[in-house]
Amino acid sequence: MADASSIAIRRSCAADAEAIFAIRQDPITRRHQPLEPGTLAEVRQAIATRGSLPLEASTEGKLQWTVEVNGAVAGWVSIDITMRKHHVGAVGYALAPTWHGQGVMPVALSRVIPIAFDPDGLALERLEAVAAVDNVASRRVLEKCGFRLEGVARGYLIIDDRRVDHACYGLLRSDMMAIDTDSG
Repeated sequence: MADASSIAIRRSCAADAEAIFAIRQDPITRRHQPLEPGTLAEVRQAIATRGSLPLEASTEGKLQWTVEVNGAVAGWVSIDITMRKHHVGAVGYALAPTWHGQGVMPVALSRVIPIAFDPDGLALERLEAVAAVDNVASRRVLEKCGFRLEGVARGYLIIDDRRVDHACYGLLRSDMMAIDTDSG
């Protein structure tokens, strides 16, 4: 298990592109994700844009954080603001297979969630996430972070030329406030 103190998140930047590109190309990473192939240059440009969008209530689009373990790039977490009018965003994440099963992603995601819900920042009220039904590890990450299973979308995404059922999860800002109240 990785020690929580060795796990950090920071806004992604173009310098992260090679490490993130390598994670995106790994067959284990791609097994459960419909990642577009993209070139290194395209990934670099996307990361630079996603990492530079402001953390403001008017921001639209996709934002990205790089996950580091002991200072090395281990993966990413993204928030795609899907419906600004309704304060809704979709969470996505991936982790280098080296770090699978070591508790890295629940720590990283739990650090991004407050940024999404910060009323003085992105000011989102709802986060959504999907995970392939058979991606038990990813589903466990969401549940550890407080997301609730809301159902299964049959044939939701195409991965490796086949339609894959996905478990749909949601987390409300008010859920997090209830957790804070319960633990305080």
